[in-house]
This record gives sequence, structure tokens and C-alpha cells, in this order.
Amino acid sequence: MKIELKKSTISEIKGLLCVFVIEGEDPPAEIKPFLNGVKKERFEGKLLQTYSTDTLGKANFERLLVVGLGKKEDMIIDHLRRAAGTIVRYATGLKEKEVTLFMQSRFVSKHDLECQTQAIAEGAMLASYRFTHYKTKKEDLFEIEKFVIVAEDDLTQAIERGVKYATSQNYSRTLDEQPANIATPAMVVEEARKLARHYKLHITVFDRVKLKKMGMNGILAVCQGSVNEPHLIKLEYNRDKKNYPLYCVVGKGVTFDTGGISIKPSQNMHEMKYDKTGAINTLGVFKAVAELKLPIRLLGLMPMVENMPGGGAQRPGDIIKAYNGKTIEVLNTDAEGRLILADALSYAAEHKPEYMIDMATLTGAMVVSLGRHAIGMFSTDDKLAQALQDAGNNVHERVWRLPLWPEYGEMMKADFADLKNISELPEAGSITAAAFLKEFAGETKWAHLDIAAVDTVKWAHPYLEKGATGIGVRLVTRTLEKLAGG
Repeated sequence: MKIELKKSTISEIKGLLCVFVIEGEDPPAEIKPFLNGVKKERFEGKLLQTYSTDTLGKANFERLLVVGLGKKEDMIIDHLRRAAGTIVRYATGLKEKEVTLFMQSRFVSKHDLECQTQAIAEGAMLASYRFTHYKTKKEDLFEIEKFVIVAEDDLTQAIERGVKYATSQNYSRTLDEQPANIATPAMVVEEARKLARHYKLHITVFDRVKLKKMGMNGILAVCQGSVNEPHLIKLEYNRDKKNYPLYCVVGKGVTFDTGGISIKPSQNMHEMKYDKTGAINTLGVFKAVAELKLPIRLLGLMPMVENMPGGGAQRPGDIIKAYNGKTIEVLNTDAEGRLILADALSYAAEHKPEYMIDMATLTGAMVVSLGRHAIGMFSTDDKLAQALQDAGNNVHERVWRLPLWPEYGEMMKADFADLKNISELPEAGSITAAAFLKEFAGETKWAHLDIAAVDTVKWAHPYLEKGATGIGVRLVTRTLEKLAGG
């Protein structure tokens, strides 16, 4: 779907006209006649309430869709994404190839028109996404071809930014949705190479032999039971521009997680293809950063493994030495993500980035503590934490900061090694996991994003289809912009 800007009037619009209406405020005069006589309970402008009608030749546009934005004092910028998504879903149901949104004013007083337009473009693009790669009846599929925004102001740049943000997120959703028999560690490596070629990124891939020489034993231990070879992907954007600040993003990449010898229950195990979301989102961030041409240097590290129970799989009780020399007693092989991140984080810290962010579907405990509406954030730096919080509010991928007090680190000390990979107490599971990772971040200003609760959606959402969400891509991209002064 393409999103275009057009200067026009309502009287000149054809086809499907869409208008946003704030509760308690009058709609544009040209559409008011079509709302006369409509009962208040049928439409009064409540958030995402809709009213549609055929114009029966009484206007140039053939059909009208009115979407409510709720009360003005309650509005947030994400309401515009949701309303744009509602338009796309409605038009898709009618199989309308083109829709037109008339932008009559600023809707959210706290945000400028450019910001609001970007949000609308994001919502429309995200809602238009469908994962249909393995559907064989292509004639049953329908996609809107054009979403036109009519406005008096030149909002071209805002639309372009919204499209870049959203298409980068959709790119991640497509890769994340791939099943484990397709999306092996080697396949993700090839996708990273394609991305590097397209955007002229520098890429280095470490295979099993190189990982062994480097002492990346956390990565190697997790993949011992799998026939699929492990890899560590290293991407670099603006590598040679030394005058730019260096930031780092690390993403957990487990292409399928059975739990290993500490095997998971069979129910919903198919969803463990999403345990690669952190790494896939990292690729999406690189796509967005390159598209936006951000004035930064960016280092990305993605350890890619598959966690399987095989004859050579690591066992509970094994002790390994991580890249930074710390020893780890493996009490549970299903706490594998922190093992591969331990190697990647300590390697990243050697590059001395100004800030380092990791994304990982790390703990199911995050669903219990925060539910499906927030990302668990842990950080050793207040400025970085604040940047993530502000960015999360901008893009509506919200974070909630949790503590990293020394007492949680004490819970991760092992009897027979420096650390254990899981606490033996049934409490604070997400926090103790973050406390474990902290041991490998060194002195780097670091934030850990546990995205285990938000990596997928299972119910109706105004602009996200069931399945992979790509949540984290826009959050981290916007954070990098903020850190760079944008």
C-alpha cells in the first residue's frame, strides 16, 4: 500500500471518504448532512466508534466513513494510529482499492501536525500488513493500493517518516513469522547479508569455529543439541564515521526453543518460533536507522542458535565459561537466552559504545508482572532509561522500569560457579534474569528490554494483525534518535 499526500477539498474527493471526529465537536460542514438524524448511541464520536453510509449520489464521494477519536482531553497520539488502522480494516473488508482521509485540523493538542500525520501513516501501514507467504489461494487475498491523506499543509516528510518506521516494523514481523524449519540460524544470517548489501552496512558473521576460538561458550552450549549451526551476526552502520556517537543494539536470536533437556510443555510450543524476536527486531532497527540516515554509528549483535534436546545437548548442572571469563552453572536449559546474551553483551562492551540496548523474549514472568501492554525495562543509566520511556510514549511501545538492586544479583550467585543461570526461588523471575545479564554489560551504560509479553498479539488490535508484532523496532529507533539529539 502506498500513502500519498494531496491538496484537495471534500467536494472534490471521490470513492471512500474517511473523516475523524472528536467527541462533542462538530464534523466538517460538508459531511454534516449525512450525520443528521443519526442517534447518539449509534455515533457520538467515542474512541474508534464508526459510522458509515452510502451517499446515494448526494456527494461526489460515494461512501462516507466517520471514525471517533473520543474526548479531546483524553486523546493521546496513539489514538490516531488506531483510527487509521480502523480505516484500513474497514476498507479491506469492503475491498476498496483506494481510501481518502480528510485532515481537517490538529487532533491532539500536545503534538504538532507533523507528529500526528506520522502516527496516522504508521497506523495505516501497520494495519495493512498481512503475513500471507504460505497461502496458496492468492485470489482470496486483498490489499488496499492507496491511502490518500488530504491536507492543506505540506506533510510529505511526516508521511515518509511514518512509512519508514512502519515498513521497518513490518519487515521484522515478516521475518519473525517464518517457521523454524525455514528460519534457521543460517537463514537469518542470509537475511542479514541481504540487508547489509542493500544499505551498505558492514557485516561479520562468526561461525562455530570462530566462536570456539573466541570463547563464546554460552552460544555454543545452547546449540549443542541442534543440527543447525550457531552464528553470531555483527552489523555496523556508519562504521567509518568516527565523529558520530557509537551505540549498540543486541538481540536474542533463538530460532526455536524447546527448552532443551529442561523441555517445555507441548501446549503452545509452536509459538517458540518467536524466541528470535530480539534478533529480528535488531535487523528492523538497522533498516529504519539506515532509511532515516541517522547521524550515529550503530553496532548490532545477534547470536543465532536453536535450543533442542539432542544426544549432545547441554545438561542441567553443566558449568560453562562465558566470553568475559565468568563461569555459569546451568540449572535449567530453558533459561538459554541469557547464556547467548552473556557472550554477546560482554563482546559488545569491549567496543565501548556510549549506550547499549538489548531486546529479548527472555522471561514468561514478564507476562505475569506487566501483562501484554508494557515492556519490562531494566537499566544502569537514568538518561538512557528516560530516553526509552519518552520514546515509548511517542510510539506507544511503552516501557516500565523495574529495579536492579544488589539483592537480586545475590540471588544469582551459584554454589559451584560464579553465577547460576536461574534463581532457585520462585520469585522475581524477570528481575533476576536482568540481574544475571548485568554481570556481562561491564561498565557500559546499558538497558535490557524484556519483550516476552509483547512480541505477539492474540486478539483484535486496531493496527496489528494476530501474530508477530515487531514491537521494539520503533521504540529503539526513536530512542536512538533521541540520544543523538533528534
